[in-house]
Amino acid sequence: MQVKPSDERTAALRKIGDILDTGSFMEIGEHVSAKFTEFYQPDSVVESDGVVTGYGTVGGNLVFIYAQDGEVMGGTFGEQHGRKIVNLYNQAIKAGAPIIGLLDCAGFRIEEGLGGLDQLAKLYSKQAEASCVIPQIVAVVGQCGGGMSIAADQADFVFIEKDKGSLFVNPKGILDNDIGDNPNLAPVDDGCYEWEEIVSKIKKLALLLPSHSDVFAGINDISDEDLNRDCEGISNKLGDAKAMLKEISDDGDVLEIRPELGRDMVAGFIKLAGETVGVVSCNSFDGTNRITAEGCDKAACLVDICDRFNIPVITLIDTEGYKTTSDNERYLPAAAARLVRALAISDVPKINLITGKVVGSAYSLLNPRGLGADYIFMWDSAVASILNPRQAVEVLYGNWTQELEDRFSEGQSSALALARHGLVDKVIAPEESRKYLIGALQTFVNRR
Repeated sequence: MQVKPSDERTAALRKIGDILDTGSFMEIGEHVSAKFTEFYQPDSVVESDGVVTGYGTVGGNLVFIYAQDGEVMGGTFGEQHGRKIVNLYNQAIKAGAPIIGLLDCAGFRIEEGLGGLDQLAKLYSKQAEASCVIPQIVAVVGQCGGGMSIAADQADFVFIEKDKGSLFVNPKGILDNDIGDNPNLAPVDDGCYEWEEIVSKIKKLALLLPSHSDVFAGINDISDEDLNRDCEGISNKLGDAKAMLKEISDDGDVLEIRPELGRDMVAGFIKLAGETVGVVSCNSFDGTNRITAEGCDKAACLVDICDRFNIPVITLIDTEGYKTTSDNERYLPAAAARLVRALAISDVPKINLITGKVVGSAYSLLNPRGLGADYIFMWDSAVASILNPRQAVEVLYGNWTQELEDRFSEGQSSALALARHGLVDKVIAPEESRKYLIGALQTFVNRR
């Protein structure tokens, strides 16, 4: 039997090289080959059994990485193939370092019977164990179907290579209906990008996130001048969540998660005073700023990741309440409950900034004091009310006048009114947002 050397697996190795620091990759298990069975006895095999595994560094930080090779044995997942990935997970968990997977799997190796499926079950188990310990990042760079698609969605972050990657349980050709026609299904990945963009995002995550749940993310140096800078003109960006977050962040950068899911919310990570912070901000979309089930799901996912990895959470709140459509109504209670639960049980620092309107019971959902917010700031122009002020006046007085609405707003829904009632810690000018958020964040310095 002829054994083809490992250096012939150029595609997988090249992708790993694109992500890791030059010269840092240490391959492990490179001579492993497919299991021989009565149905598989070839004259030659390619070493590594269709998956390259090892470790290296990104920006000097240790990561473990594996890349499936769709050119080996038809891109199939076999017993040895799966065992290599499971072993890599064991090493990453023990080392306390993130794991990165580059997925290209056409299915399972029939010649080996249930051996590959048993290893897949072990992989699921290791992923569940890792979810409480280390960050998991995957990029779908080819086919990723069947059971491997479930493995992909167990990761914390899932990127799909544009025009090449596909994530599915059953091939579209055998489905009874086109899932694209279902308005209640939405993508839960972190977006489709060209390979170069995926590489950039993976590298950013490797630098932003802590290596495991028992440590804190590193803090970058930042000048005193930048610490105290004003956010000039930020009030003009109200409704554009990403623009506001860029204004507040150190470097004008936001690494967004699940950008195509729930566009009424923007969720992701920024650097603030050199520290990694998770952010959730209400966002105007399609001419409205109302909350959807998808937005709540995305926000809950972000809060959960932050809680597992000791990352503070900042929320920017501006909403007229819940979206009033039948499909949203069906899924909203469960999604909102997930967000409530995520905020209530998380013990990381939580800071809330009310920037615009907050109307109705959405107030109770979006990081208020009652769910454990440590600090609450409110722009001097913002309002929060149990009902739209005009409607509230009509209910309370039986008729509406501007004088009555002004009186109600001053006593019940203005920023000063909430501060007097103890629901807000500080009323601030919009341009002061960054320095007050940093000040609050730095009160938790001893938690490190």
